[in-house]
Amino acid sequence: MSPSHRTTRRVSTRPSHGQPRGFTLIETVLAMTILSSIVLMIGLGTSKLQRAVGDAGIRSRANARADRIIGLARTWPTWTTIDRLGNGTYNGLADGLRTTTTVTSDTTGRRRIKRVSVLVESVPATQMPTPVRRNISIAAP
Repeated sequence: MSPSHRTTRRVSTRPSHGQPRGFTLIETVLAMTILSSIVLMIGLGTSKLQRAVGDAGIRSRANARADRIIGLARTWPTWTTIDRLGNGTYNGLADGLRTTTTVTSDTTGRRRIKRVSVLVESVPATQMPTPVRRNISIAAP
């Protein structure tokens, strides 16, 4: 036989009919990359949500503490002794929150007013960057 009449046999890479075709390596790598990206985004979202819930809990405790002291000022039995709110009993550090209560008197002219200011801040300040402030003015009876 001459070289020009040779028959060449080609090997087919296609599967025969009836056999399922598998995934190629690039398809598998691409699918794994997409899936891992989705899982990482879900994890990141969950951690941000958890932090937001924790921050809201700290702010809620700070608001409750400030409101409690303002409530004490409203129901204080005698106007002349309300200055005691500013002493150490109602101030201090507890549960990661520092409370500072100040009572100032304004007796200019005929006015007799006491202003109670409450400041609640977190320790460390990074947990709640903006402190909670409450103020109330109480006039003499």
